[in-house]
Amino acid sequence: MKHTSLVVVFLYAISSGAAQQAFSPNPPQQTGSNASDFAHPRQLLQKGKYDEAIAELQHVIGFDRWCLPVADPDTLIPLGAAADHDYGPGVAHALALEFSGEDFAAKDVLARRPYPSRSLSAETGGDLPRSPRWDQVLRPVGIGDEAVVACRDAHGCWGWIEAYRDSEDRPFDEEELALLAAIGPSLGSALRRSTYPPHVGPYEPRAPAVIVLGSDLQVVSLTAGASAWMEIFPSAEVYAAFGMLPAMVYPAAMLARSREEAVRAHALERAVDGRWVMIEAAVLEGAADEQIAVTFRQATSGEAFDRLCRIYGLSRREREVVAAILEGLDTRGVTDRLFISRHTVQDHLKSVFRKLGIHSRRELRAAFHASPATT
Repeated sequence: MKHTSLVVVFLYAISSGAAQQAFSPNPPQQTGSNASDFAHPRQLLQKGKYDEAIAELQHVIGFDRWCLPVADPDTLIPLGAAADHDYGPGVAHALALEFSGEDFAAKDVLARRPYPSRSLSAETGGDLPRSPRWDQVLRPVGIGDEAVVACRDAHGCWGWIEAYRDSEDRPFDEEELALLAAIGPSLGSALRRSTYPPHVGPYEPRAPAVIVLGSDLQVVSLTAGASAWMEIFPSAEVYAAFGMLPAMVYPAAMLARSREEAVRAHALERAVDGRWVMIEAAVLEGAADEQIAVTFRQATSGEAFDRLCRIYGLSRREREVVAAILEGLDTRGVTDRLFISRHTVQDHLKSVFRKLGIHSRRELRAAFHASPATT
């Protein structure tokens, strides 16, 4: 059954710059006729040609609808997605069900497993109605099996590929899941290096704001400024059209209700004006109806610095050198602080410049927005 509508939500405009070489500690063995066809999608990903790569994957593996969520690598909460499917109005409910702890093939769970790829049919033992999100959201739009692969590289998980087959099509098999798993590291590195936009600013600091959600994750109340915060998220217009909050709110709210997972109930997001925004969810003590408070605030300089260092793949010593430069130290100051030679400082800076694709300390400060940094 061909789906009849198209939903495209792209949290960030992914650049066309080439991604770093992918890292895969134990890549699955590729067998069969599809293996030779699979090299081209990987090359497209490394060149930043995501739409073409997805089209190639659709041909090689065989699926119609898809979703490409971007991840917060620290908490494994999806921030938003590029997608071609027709359950847009059901995305909020699907995310809430997936992160309830009672569903199958949840993205955050797969991201923490040794092997990154799995299908919903395999997870449910072939009984798809066991999955609440399939039964309540995917099945009504004619989706059958779903394959999910965590896109991980040496620096973490940066997103997922979700591939959907129609209800009358066969489930994904192990060879197809292995092919998806093999492309995960390439896409992970590409997302890490090119998902986040350059600094746009300048922007004015703004006060934190809070929204209160009821047990059904509907808004009960909100403080002044909450709507303004949500308007600066990428895809804000799409969220508004679907009558939903920013995508990461729903997983964060569900995790906040879990005693074991509440520590992960937050996500760091980049707004359209370039600022970093921290979204934090917590259960309101003494409130009726399991109400959740979701706070939007400007990220601290340390939070932004840590994320950017991870995006750029900096080593511990490179982070220390960059932090010193951002504080205004010259080469001699860096050598005195870190007890290393001038030659070593220059070697670290050369490595940092190469990773960031820059050529000067001025560009380095611009890349980190010249913010005070903590390590």
